[in-house]
Amino acid sequence: MEKFKIKGIDHPAVAAENGEKLANWYCDVLGYELLFVDPRPIWLLKAQDGTILEILPIDETQRPFRTNLTPSWSHLAFKVDDIEAAITHLDAHQIKWSSVLSPATGGGRVRTFFDPENNVLQLVERPR
Repeated sequence: MEKFKIKGIDHPAVAAENGEKLANWYCDVLGYELLFVDPRPIWLLKAQDGTILEILPIDETQRPFRTNLTPSWSHLAFKVDDIEAAITHLDAHQIKWSSVLSPATGGGRVRTFFDPENNVLQLVERPR
C-alpha cells in the first residue's frame, strides 16, 4: 500500500464582515479573479497561478487582536517577482503596513501588511 501524502494546499479561507467588499478588494487591488459566488454567500477567487482564496461570512464570534506570532494560523503570504513594484502598487491603495521590507526566512525579502478587515498578509520575493 502506498503511503498517504498531501498533494498541496487547495485553498486558504478567510471569514469577512463584508465578503463582497473584501472579495472586490482582493480582485481590484491584488489582481485576483472572481471564480465563483455561492448564495450562502461564499466567494472563490483565483490567483494568477491558479491557487484559490475562499471568502466566507463571519459568525457572531468577536475578532481577537492578533500579531504575526499569535497562536493559530498566522498570515497569508503572496509570491511576487518584484517586491518594490508590489509595494509601490499597494502604497497607491493606501495599504496599512505592519513591517518594513525585511529579509525573509529561507532567503529573499518580505513585507507584512493588512487587508481592509485587518487580516495579516505578506508579500514575499524569493531568489530565482
